[in-house]
Amino acid sequence: MPIRWDKFTVKAQEAIQRANELASEHGNPELAPLHLLAALVEDKEGIVAPVLEKIGIGPQAVLSDLYKEIEKLPKVSGSGGAAPPAMSSQINQVLEKSFKEADTFKTNTFRPSTCCWR
Repeated sequence: MPIRWDKFTVKAQEAIQRANELASEHGNPELAPLHLLAALVEDKEGIVAPVLEKIGIGPQAVLSDLYKEIEKLPKVSGSGGAAPPAMSSQINQVLEKSFKEADTFKTNTFRPSTCCWR
């Protein structure tokens, strides 16, 4: 699925960018839903951390668990310039579901709040 960045809000673009950075920082060859979820939880100006707090779940505890799971993902090592992480089939599925969900709301842009984690 080619990504149409014009279909993303600025906040969604920032979340994807941060997720990509997380994948790179951890040496992961693919961008996975875990990276995106961690990026969304990290965003103090976003809606995920406040929602977690509202239901009595500490965002820092969730982030700690997410980072542990990210550490378990496959890594690439070696010399030379590391290639940027590729989009995994799972993240493509998440984005595709998000676009479909956005269609049900009659919106033309992807927002982080429309992510489907099912």
